[in-house]
Amino acid sequence: MEGGRMDNSKLNGKKTYEYVFEYFSEQILSGKLKLNDKIPTEREIAEQLGVSRNSIREVMHMLEITGLIECLQGSGNYVRCDPMEYMLKSVNMVMALLEIDYSEIFHIRTGYEYAAVRLAVEKATKEELEEMHQILIEMDQPMSAKESAKLDLEFHHMLVKCSHNRMLILYNSMLDNLLDQFIENFRTKILTNKMRAELLRRSHWGIYRALMDRDLPEAMKAFDKHFRVVEAQLEKMMQNNG
Repeated sequence: MEGGRMDNSKLNGKKTYEYVFEYFSEQILSGKLKLNDKIPTEREIAEQLGVSRNSIREVMHMLEITGLIECLQGSGNYVRCDPMEYMLKSVNMVMALLEIDYSEIFHIRTGYEYAAVRLAVEKATKEELEEMHQILIEMDQPMSAKESAKLDLEFHHMLVKCSHNRMLILYNSMLDNLLDQFIENFRTKILTNKMRAELLRRSHWGIYRALMDRDLPEAMKAFDKHFRVVEAQLEKMMQNNG
């Protein structure tokens, strides 16, 4: 850079905003910028990269919209990240563009939960299993399908939590939210049928007992039964929704 002007060879055919965006990406991926770090001022970045402050401001605004940074009036700009919000926005757009079927989302979510079960057999703590046990006891009490659905969600979140894998926890929750956006009260509708509800109740207890025994084959067998019940109902719902 000379006299405040950028060496055009740095762009390599890129537009200025793409060059600036790559700068921010490199700063985050390299660990130079971490969560909650304060970002240098627009002037400092502009001088460092040899681009206009307008270009920096444009990219900063884009990053703020996606939820990766937060601009605080009078304080500055900070690295922020609401992973769920950021990923939901991105995945929803990709699904729309590629016309991805929601049954595909369900199968991916189920795949994550299979992985969680495998890890939970090894990693679940006594305290976590006791919490799961209490959820199941409560689910066995007389209640509405809506109340049961809420506890069903808690059970599955606890199951994935037992994996102690943060990426599994994040992705599984995201995919749950995507399914909920497609089918309102998805779990409630499944649990309104007493026969289905009983099959799911048995599979929940089967998963729990297998985790207690650290028995992977039995855990996978119980989860597979659960998966088949929910998959069949999802297919019916999708047919009804066209």
